[in-house]
Amino acid sequence: MSVLFGILMNFLVDVFGKIALRASFKIAITLAFISILVSAVYAYVNTYSVIVNGISQTVPEIVNGVWGWVMPPNTNVCIFAIFSCFMLRFITRQFFNLLNWRFRAAISN
Repeated sequence: MSVLFGILMNFLVDVFGKIALRASFKIAITLAFISILVSAVYAYVNTYSVIVNGISQTVPEIVNGVWGWVMPPNTNVCIFAIFSCFMLRFITRQFFNLLNWRFRAAISN
C-alpha cells in the first residue's frame, strides 16, 4: 500500500510541479509587462510635467500674474489631458493601421 501511495504522490508532485512552473512563468511575464507599463506612464507624466514647469519658468513674472487672471488653477491637468488625447489618438491610429495591414496580409493569401 505504501508503494502505491509513493507512486501516486510522485505523480502528483510531478504534475503540480509542472503546473506551478508554467504558472510562475506566466506570472513573471505579467509582472514584467505591468512594470513596463507603469514605468512608461510614469515617464510620460513626468515628461509633460517637466515641459509645463519649463514653460512656466521661462515666462516673465508679470505674465504669470496675468496668467492667473485668465487661466484656471488646473491648467497643468488640462494641458496633460490634451497631450494624452493626442497620444491616445496616435496610438489608436497606429493600432488600426497594423490591424488593416494584418487583414490585408491574411486576405492576400
